[in-house]
Amino acid sequence: IDAVHAIRDDPRPDIIEDIARSLRAGPGRSRRVHLVLENDRNEARRLARGPRGEPVAGTAQWNDDVHHFIHVLATGERDGYYADFADEPVAGLARALAEGFGWQGEPSAFRDGERRGEPSAHLPPVAFVDFLQTHDQVGNRAFGERLHALAPAGRERTALACLLLSPQVPLLFMGEEWAASTPFQFFCDFGPDLARAVSDGRRREFGRFAAFEDEAARARIPDPGAPETFARSKLQWAERDAGPHAERLALVKALLECRRRHVVPRLAGAAQGGRWESAKGLMRVEWTLGDGSRLALRANFGPEAVDLPAAPAGEIVWRLGVHDLPGGGLRLDPGAVQAERAPAHG
Repeated sequence: IDAVHAIRDDPRPDIIEDIARSLRAGPGRSRRVHLVLENDRNEARRLARGPRGEPVAGTAQWNDDVHHFIHVLATGERDGYYADFADEPVAGLARALAEGFGWQGEPSAFRDGERRGEPSAHLPPVAFVDFLQTHDQVGNRAFGERLHALAPAGRERTALACLLLSPQVPLLFMGEEWAASTPFQFFCDFGPDLARAVSDGRRREFGRFAAFEDEAARARIPDPGAPETFARSKLQWAERDAGPHAERLALVKALLECRRRHVVPRLAGAAQGGRWESAKGLMRVEWTLGDGSRLALRANFGPEAVDLPAAPAGEIVWRLGVHDLPGGGLRLDPGAVQAERAPAHG
């Protein structure tokens, strides 16, 4: 259900709760039905679980917070709503990966001090759909640039590994798996009056951003109603098999295979909330999976290599840019990622 935050329905249960109850009491009795929400208000109550861990309302929510923290880390952009994610993005990302929402009731400067979100650490990881790109986050940009067109390759690879090796449900945007060269621009096919209003309104909206304060800059924003805007957004499927696109596709396949072997079989019954820590651009997040084993993820988003005195406590299932130090310990290069899995305690 798109834009739950924009649906106004005061009676309780409201229409979202009513749909959820009808699904669980109807077709959900004989087959699995997933109800996935987009909700900018971060209302954890809409993802409540029953005594056996079963969803009683929404199955999961698109987690914009993970996207926003990663976008700031990868690109350095701080305009608009990204300002709320710019102060400590590594700590914010670690918290969001461990606990679900990054904003769990704190006052938002972008929203003039209004509190945003509800505590979410009591929810399982699969209550959250995480992503680096979507049609919203790409298509709503002025020129529809994909993340790999905006971020250094090393930063984006780090983010991709964090996405695919964490226990949340990962979402890949079409063409992301091979770093498609085509943008995804905002396009529509409306009648003349509405098409003009959409084009003008879209350019006014971008006037709030520093890069588009000048009218000439806003005039370069593609017209959503122009056929060429749609044509530029079509994927070029043949490029998947050549050069850096093929290398990117191989990386995604390797990460997904690692996830299939070490994460997915242990998701059922995964514990609520994880543990996290961050310092100097380095984060570490640890989750307890359904079989009692522990999954730990380290990532270095900082500009310098970081040395750690302790060796990993479990099996290393993924390593990129991480080196063993003589006498023990680790060195994590900028952009390094390491995933470890340890057996259950005791």
